[in-house]
Amino acid sequence: MDLDPLAIRNLLIWVALVLAGTILLGGVPSWIRSTAKRADPSAAAAVFALLLALACAGLVSVSGGFVRLLTLSALQYVWIGVCALLSALSWLSLFTALTGGRVSKVMPVYLISSLLTLAASHFLFGAPMGLWKICCMVLILLGIVFIESSTPQIQSQLWFIYTLIAVLATVGSQLLRKGMLGDAFDAQVFEFWRASFAAVFLWIFVFLRKKQQTLQFFTPRAWFGVLFAAVFLAGSYAATYFASQRGDISYLAPIGVLTSVFVMLFARIFQKEKQPGATVFGTLLVILGQFGILMGL
Repeated sequence: MDLDPLAIRNLLIWVALVLAGTILLGGVPSWIRSTAKRADPSAAAAVFALLLALACAGLVSVSGGFVRLLTLSALQYVWIGVCALLSALSWLSLFTALTGGRVSKVMPVYLISSLLTLAASHFLFGAPMGLWKICCMVLILLGIVFIESSTPQIQSQLWFIYTLIAVLATVGSQLLRKGMLGDAFDAQVFEFWRASFAAVFLWIFVFLRKKQQTLQFFTPRAWFGVLFAAVFLAGSYAATYFASQRGDISYLAPIGVLTSVFVMLFARIFQKEKQPGATVFGTLLVILGQFGILMGL
């Protein structure tokens, strides 16, 4: 059987784009941590949301134009605004949690948001939830326990409270988007308006607390951190979009489970966080659980 060189080339580009999106997404927490350690978390989150909105605007401009942004109904803008408010709370809480918490401790807890979203989708929208999926969720929870128990304890536990707030806000935003806007809603339009509205909410919060003055104390590493966090997240959106233009990315969804690996890898390289054997084993359990859910066995 002759293989079409063009088809092979497109397939390789397709896989590379999905893998690039996964790698970029895995790097976001470490860049947030780089900023959160050196800047006021509310000001940093506001800058992050603004940069993300600008990056999303660029993505919209090269994939259909800005006209799509103005074709929504008033009610859709309202629902996106509510999702953005919850996202702003999530980002603010995540930046605050990573001020004192290690990436390898915060992100496994944050991962619970995906499990809660799955469970809530079952009860609210009738999403299928068989025995296999429940077992996979238990496997993910076991992995999180292994990761958390293997990393050094932090004296202050405020990071845990802020991470739980981020988890609940993220779940609320995802469920609201699914229930009120639907899975078929234009993802790029949603991400642009979500980031834009969230930026407005966060900057209002910053000015009310008079934290805008802290921007002058941002170190170069803090600016680079927040810039790369926004660029990496927007880059992940862009890679996923361009991959979807070449084919159904659901076939390559299992690559996405490697996000946990890249989160830990970036934390090891850029934050110098050691990964004990139990952390590696826990990450493997998380990956297996996510893979099982995606495959829908």
